[in-house]
Amino acid sequence: MLKQVHIWLLVVATLGWAGITHAQTLEGGARAVALAGATTALSAEVWAHANPASWAGCQRPMLSFMVSQAYGLEALRLGAVTYVHPTSPATFALGVRTFGFEDFRETHLWLGLAKAFYPASRRPLRLGLSLRYQHVALTRYGSAGVVGIWGGLQAEVFPWLALGLAATNVNAPRWAGREALPQTLAIGLAYQPSNRFQLLLDVLQTMRFAPDFRVGIEVWALPVLALRAGSGSLPERFTAGFGIALGALEADIAAEHHAQLGWSPALSLSLRL
Repeated sequence: MLKQVHIWLLVVATLGWAGITHAQTLEGGARAVALAGATTALSAEVWAHANPASWAGCQRPMLSFMVSQAYGLEALRLGAVTYVHPTSPATFALGVRTFGFEDFRETHLWLGLAKAFYPASRRPLRLGLSLRYQHVALTRYGSAGVVGIWGGLQAEVFPWLALGLAATNVNAPRWAGREALPQTLAIGLAYQPSNRFQLLLDVLQTMRFAPDFRVGIEVWALPVLALRAGSGSLPERFTAGFGIALGALEADIAAEHHAQLGWSPALSLSLRL
């Protein structure tokens, strides 16, 4: 266990973040990982990790599971499950994810609500909100929990171009009333000239840190096969992956390469109900 703690400290120091869990880029499904997290303007995304407004584009109930393991280290394994249920008034979502190891465990539970509006332009304006309970437990130091509010919007500027805006922890929650949780603001564009190609651009700003510039490309090479690639600047990384859609079942595989720490795999399985 001492070796795990030393590895943990090395990763934190290398990334230069106050906490590794808030620098986690291996969340929100393997599709998002393969796109380097450039999904703020991506609609109908079951995980909607970058922007809860994305849930408003989901047309059918969906259940999804994911697992990732940063740099191949068991101590940095993340597992999550989410469920999205569209209804006529709005789309509802819930999920849970856990990250860490025996002496450090971070768990998130979330409830989400999203709705699409159609103003005079007749192009959809999607709004989304997520209440996220964030809990951290440290051996010999106890545990703490806090609720953060995440929100976002997506707007179709043109039929082939969408704009996304999203923010996390807008209520400025603090651990035990002291340490503030990271607040982020993201803006993204999704350029989709056809159903077979999509280019995604994001800028994510975390308070007190430099911005993270992200780009992702998705190409449907076959009706059942999507190829994906991306890159990000903070931390410097390159990503790649693919997705297979067979009827109601979707499988996504991704890998992220960190400039200093190496490869990290991610896998998602989704079922349309």
